[in-house]
Amino acid sequence: MRIKVLGLIVVFTMLCVVAVASEPGFEITIPKTSVAPVIDGVLDDAIWQQAPTALVNHINDDVGTEVEPQYVATAMAAYDNSKLYVAFRNGDPNPGAIVTASPGHDQDVWADDENEMFIEPALAGAQPYFHIMINAANITQDSESGGAGGDWEPNLESAVVIGADYWAMEVAIPFVDLGISGSPDGETWGWNFNRHIMSGVDLWVAWATTGAGFHTPERFGTLTFGELASAVKPSAKLTTCWGSIKQD
Repeated sequence: MRIKVLGLIVVFTMLCVVAVASEPGFEITIPKTSVAPVIDGVLDDAIWQQAPTALVNHINDDVGTEVEPQYVATAMAAYDNSKLYVAFRNGDPNPGAIVTASPGHDQDVWADDENEMFIEPALAGAQPYFHIMINAANITQDSESGGAGGDWEPNLESAVVIGADYWAMEVAIPFVDLGISGSPDGETWGWNFNRHIMSGVDLWVAWATTGAGFHTPERFGTLTFGELASAVKPSAKLTTCWGSIKQD
């Protein structure tokens, strides 16, 4: 009887481990916002001044090497009652060499300079999970559980800006398209921020280290939906606005 009980304990423990599978050391808690960011690729919204950043700098292999500083990307996320917001600022010393060869939605965006998000609301370290790719020309590709795309079509709003030594991407993802009803306050999801760099190099880069491939849900990091952020005015936008008024 004792052996049978011990066996049940071991099985239960293993199930618990699977249920919360994630890569240790990669956890982020994102703020809730009462003012949604403007999806324009310009990351000067108030919430982006408060949201914690994640470094997307681990070359996607088992060695744990990192990209050179000029290629480091920072990623952020926030949410409100209906949408999840994600922003990337991708370091790039040669924006003129950025590759955007995809002919259109759901067509080989992965082969370009692009950002990726892996979203696993169940935190089970397994399928199903959602996968979104957006390249530097703002072309999107989306799929469920690593599929070829086409079956899952979220109503995304996204924008891209290319600067002198970076490119930035901003996207809004409706919770309803992730199968979520209402606001996921306090929940923890499986999550990863990823990037493919093609300008001058060919590197697959991640926040949470997932080994040889991105599609490894048991090694995603975790994203927790945190508390409402304090209201802060976007000073940069106020200054710009006042400058325009003075010139007029």
